[in-house]
Amino acid sequence: MVELCIHVANVLYLASFLGRDMLWLRVLTCGGLLLGVVFFSCQPAPMYGPTGWHVLFLFINAVQIRRLIAERRRLMLTSKQERVGEATFHDLSRDELLTLLTHVMSQAVEPPKSPDDIQQTCHQPLSKQEGVLRDLAFNHLSRADILNLLTRRMWNAIVRLKPSRRRGDSRMAREEKVA
Repeated sequence: MVELCIHVANVLYLASFLGRDMLWLRVLTCGGLLLGVVFFSCQPAPMYGPTGWHVLFLFINAVQIRRLIAERRRLMLTSKQERVGEATFHDLSRDELLTLLTHVMSQAVEPPKSPDDIQQTCHQPLSKQEGVLRDLAFNHLSRADILNLLTRRMWNAIVRLKPSRRRGDSRMAREEKVA
């Protein structure tokens, strides 16, 4: 049974190498390190050197996991921002969101002032430099991360657009007030 620990630990390490998310990389690594501690400490002649190193690495990863979680909490949108951002960009594909984000972040265009402006901006071709920015900085982001960045960057313009009134979310707002 102890022999199985080292094999499962290595599978967890492999899974962490295949992932792109730093939090999951560290969580999987911690799982592998815990199994390594079990493996090295439960030998007929316990191996205290590798066990000690695994415990140290486990502690370091636990501290980093805590920092990553705190950073992610700080970067979360408020529920209102999340709701309004999703309502504003709900009908855009990931590719359109990436194009819009690239244009807005590179400041090649002014922030859209109407829903039609958003659609037009999404379909404007990217310059060579914007294409590089998109590929290097934004292409690996999830849809949620793209929406977070767009909502933060365009918050004042989005509020003026009042997308919640377009989609019937005002009904939801009225229901929330009643409840």
